[in-house]
Amino acid sequence: MSTRPTPAPPAAAAPVAGAARAPRKVLFFSQDGKLGDAVVNTAFVAALRARAPDCEIHATVAGATALFWGQDARLARLWSVQRPGWLETVRTALALRRERYDYIVTWQRLRKEKSKLLLWLARPGRVIDLRGLNGGPPTHKVAACAAALEQMGLPGEAELAYDIGMPPCCPEIDRMFAPGREVVAVNLFAADAWRNIGAAQAAELLRGLGALAPRAALCLVCTDATAAAAGAVLAEAGGAAAGRVVNCQGNLPRLLRLCQRADLVISPDTALIHIASAYDTAVVGIYQNNGVKEVEWGPRSRLSARVLSDCPDSLDGFAVADVLAKAAALRAAYLK
Repeated sequence: MSTRPTPAPPAAAAPVAGAARAPRKVLFFSQDGKLGDAVVNTAFVAALRARAPDCEIHATVAGATALFWGQDARLARLWSVQRPGWLETVRTALALRRERYDYIVTWQRLRKEKSKLLLWLARPGRVIDLRGLNGGPPTHKVAACAAALEQMGLPGEAELAYDIGMPPCCPEIDRMFAPGREVVAVNLFAADAWRNIGAAQAAELLRGLGALAPRAALCLVCTDATAAAAGAVLAEAGGAAAGRVVNCQGNLPRLLRLCQRADLVISPDTALIHIASAYDTAVVGIYQNNGVKEVEWGPRSRLSARVLSDCPDSLDGFAVADVLAKAAALRAAYLK
């Protein structure tokens, strides 16, 4: 089996003549608790650090994003806003105001009144306004990273790259697979039930993968809440899909290292798509068929494919045969 080349880090862009002064302090919002969004926004952090090396970068965080950004040395300070009360919101906002941010980046229109109050009290030099981008035709969410940079007077790029910014150290995952053995990681579960892969289709998918790659190590990624369901699917698939369940609940290094070690990741629209993309792991993403999600949240690995369902608001009706065909094509590329 061939070894995937390691993607070269993005080069720092040269300063643009006549561009605005580089920001000295920037805050961005990452308190929605969504790990996938945070991975996408590593493109912004990496590019901002490359273009404004002296810039001090802060973030508001909550849930999974607090753990994720807490391991990123490029961020100088994190502001936890995990379900704050009104008094705590005011206190945090006034503390943010004392920081005198050049820019605050919110990414999406704020819906919660506490977030609006926090932003109003913080009084940054400028709030990055991405309403024009978000209100236009669907584009990949990484485009917001480039748009934010451009509004700061920094050169944007047509193709920014994810950069998680931390080595995924997990000896347990390294011991789990022999060096050089092909690893296929499959995720069946999402935060929303309508994005889950049903048990019957999941068992069919695992049996197909067992036939397609009989020597590969097959892994089902799960959490505490989905471990029993993952085990049941594996049992239903039978001996043709010999594999193991890997529980990544609360263990970010395990999840990162598994996505990096895998040769192929198959998943609905979840953080695994973006983590695998950050490590340039081959990806098959499964999306509802609404013309938006597969565009905004599609994989960005050099070897990637999308499979669409028959339904605009769920994964109902996606064809397992299509997933297996896409997986076979990607395997032919990375095994040659």
